[in-house]
Amino acid sequence: MSVRYGISLILEPAFTAGLHRARQVICSQYGCWAAEMHSVHVPLTDYFDCPEEEAPSLGVILGKIAEEFRGEQQGAFLARKRTVAETDDKGSVYLAFADGAGLTAEAGAIGLLRADIAEALSRLNLMVGGYAPVLRFALLQHSGLPSEVFRSAARFAEGVVNGLQLSSQVSVSELALFRFESDAANEEWSEGSWASDLSWRMVNSYELS
Repeated sequence: MSVRYGISLILEPAFTAGLHRARQVICSQYGCWAAEMHSVHVPLTDYFDCPEEEAPSLGVILGKIAEEFRGEQQGAFLARKRTVAETDDKGSVYLAFADGAGLTAEAGAIGLLRADIAEALSRLNLMVGGYAPVLRFALLQHSGLPSEVFRSAARFAEGVVNGLQLSSQVSVSELALFRFESDAANEEWSEGSWASDLSWRMVNSYELS
């Protein structure tokens, strides 16, 4: 069993419910379950290795980061953007977000939150490779669909999201620490090999607003 951790944003409940409905419809329509096996969340980090004994310390630090965030930010939110289809990871469709402050990704409230998290991971010698992932929610992931069918799925996903008439802005509700398990991933989590058997649990969550 291969284990990884991840840190994500949980959005306000009504918006989260809308994303859940959209994902259920899209994944069931095209018989793709990778996205369905995830919580409804917006990742702030990629999967990262964390010794089990370090997880409690990381949780304490995240709690402090969230407490400081609540004291400094007044109603931080994300701005909903468009759906994005990607073919370089076996076919995925995402709903993209931007920092709702209207500033650069690094200067906005969520960008500063991510910087604090990156610093905390570094202090614990927990390595998260590459750049921080863009702010997005997976509607369909690692589908493996033929190209024509994937194009149909991307159009369908856009229509489903537009039909829900989701708000253009969404409040960030919580910061969450997740623990993921997969036999199929072995030690390679960057290529989506976890998609066949992922399981997860939320280790802890921390109020942001």
